[in-house]
Amino acid sequence: MLGALKKKGYRKVLKTLRDGKSIWLTNTGPRDTGQSDFKNRFTLHDLSRLMPVYDASGYFSIEVHGGARLHQNLMNNMIHPFEEARLFSARMPNVLTQTLIRSTNVWGYRMYPRNIVRLAVESFLPSIDVWRCFDFLNYVPNMAPVAEEVLRGGKIFSPAISFTEAPECSDAYYLRVLREIVSLCGGTKDIILCVKDMAGVGSPARIRRLIDAFLQKYPGLVIQYHRHSTDGLVIPAIAEAAAAGAKLFDVTDDAFSRFYGHPPVRPLVRYLRELGYDVRLDMKRADEASDTIRGFIRGYGRFESQFKGFSSDVTVHRMPGGAFPSSFEQAEKGGFLDLMPHILKGMSYGNRIIKYFDVTPGSQITWTTWAGILQRTHKEAGEHGIRRLFSILERFFESGERLEALSQADEHLLLRLYAGATDDLKNLLLGKYGPLPFGWPKEWVYRSVFGEEGAAKAKAERVESSPLSRLADEDLEKSRGMMEAELGRPATQEEFVLYLMHPKAAVDFLKFRQRFGDTTVLPTGVWFHGLRKPGDQVTITIGSKPHEIRLVSIGEGVGGVKHVVLSVDNIMHVFPVELPEAAAARKAIRKASPGTKGEVGATVTGTVWRIGTKDRVLKEGDRLRKGEEVMNIEVMKTENAVKSHLAGVIRELCVKVNDRVEEGQLLAVIDPGAE
Repeated sequence: MLGALKKKGYRKVLKTLRDGKSIWLTNTGPRDTGQSDFKNRFTLHDLSRLMPVYDASGYFSIEVHGGARLHQNLMNNMIHPFEEARLFSARMPNVLTQTLIRSTNVWGYRMYPRNIVRLAVESFLPSIDVWRCFDFLNYVPNMAPVAEEVLRGGKIFSPAISFTEAPECSDAYYLRVLREIVSLCGGTKDIILCVKDMAGVGSPARIRRLIDAFLQKYPGLVIQYHRHSTDGLVIPAIAEAAAAGAKLFDVTDDAFSRFYGHPPVRPLVRYLRELGYDVRLDMKRADEASDTIRGFIRGYGRFESQFKGFSSDVTVHRMPGGAFPSSFEQAEKGGFLDLMPHILKGMSYGNRIIKYFDVTPGSQITWTTWAGILQRTHKEAGEHGIRRLFSILERFFESGERLEALSQADEHLLLRLYAGATDDLKNLLLGKYGPLPFGWPKEWVYRSVFGEEGAAKAKAERVESSPLSRLADEDLEKSRGMMEAELGRPATQEEFVLYLMHPKAAVDFLKFRQRFGDTTVLPTGVWFHGLRKPGDQVTITIGSKPHEIRLVSIGEGVGGVKHVVLSVDNIMHVFPVELPEAAAARKAIRKASPGTKGEVGATVTGTVWRIGTKDRVLKEGDRLRKGEEVMNIEVMKTENAVKSHLAGVIRELCVKVNDRVEEGQLLAVIDPGAE
């Protein structure tokens, strides 16, 4: 039925939702559940098996795109995002395809100007039907370029209100945000409002009151409730949302369901039907989907979070489901996994000091900030130092947040709390993402972040109006020229859009595709593990022609290299493969010496995001000014600039883009000289 309605236009689809009594469902398995519980590593080979089943299941939409999946596709999955979106759209004509877009962050990690936002949205419009858009500050002007392009293109715009439970998050506050959304969209008839409970913290009663308040104000509004399962109360919360009048809910397949994604579809449907609701779902098809998933899901076990089980304390620390696996993975790689309980507790204090919504990029800012604070505290004073810090914070809040209630030593420690703050935290406090939803933090926070001398200057420079209105359009011809110089050939428009979102990852992906072809034809087991022993083989189809690849032999290692013999369509090929220990020795970590002038060290553990700035790629021999950005390290989707402490010429760049680096690792060597 939905396929026929879609042909008549999306307004007809929305009218059916608005006027009908049925409950409809969005399946988030391919994208948001994949991100929340499996780090977005699902292959197209496996997801394509679900497409015909989803198409016949009666879902309203399938979330197939958006969030961090576009970046992960380029960086690790080697899936062309445009090809993936088109494949879902073509194979699911009876269901709507859906994306998640982070307002002006789009599918990247910085605020883009209007011309890039519009180009990105316009490029994916043909393949995407429903555009869910949120801003982590609930700053509605940041949604405007997306709303304008989607509504102009005749697709369904789904503005999302970021929800959490906190004293300041009253119905009055959320109704004010909703009024701004309705004004932006010219009414309610062309939109689906999403209440985005990204951490899964709303009590069932609270969710019912909020949705009831919305529908009393706007009776014709179609409301969708998006909620993660983290606190374990997702099914009763959805039941209360349905009782209040919500018509759409996010679910996942039972076999995909873990802890930080979305509720399993079959028990939810059974419960809602028992309560008397007409829920649109073919349960036999839902059975088939879960059976299919059980056939491949074991292959993704290594991507699950190290932290397992429902977590009721999410209502305090508010780590959203999508960030749980990534944060624990980062902590494990960084060697501080044992500090994660302290970091989560620290986040609960941070939420009371600087008030905003912990969803991308806010969740990454909060996590990175407190990971840094707790690592530093543990390094300086061990577990005792952490206990002391938390004790000081407890007394600070008990005193009504009065610094004068603390001893001089405790006040000094609190004023050091945000020392070494990331650029993203600084930009947040400077208003570069938009005004904070509940006002700017207190003066001592600025002293802690920017220093005693820099606090006044920072507050004076703070942006009080829309940062988007101050952001000039990007020179797209210049950006395209930079891309094509790196790529070594002209770029298509779709390739250029990918580059604008993730420059280095896009170029690396396109070079990989040029060298190896479309690797999505490989079965998932072969993609992850290869052919493991002589005699193993795989048959793949390219176009309509089948090809057989068989592992013949693996030679002994000589000089750090093994020679692998493959039979490809009965023709032998020999490939030299560098051994891991040889690669590790070649990449032995060099530490920067604090006392050696000109050595630039990593300030945090993370991944080299870029060398230079977005306007200037640095290379050896380039001249630097004092304070100029040498490179940028990404940690949990937040950027951390590493700046030169002197003027001079770059003698050596010790790392490459996408290299993982440790705190203190030598990044560059600069010969001192005049500017």
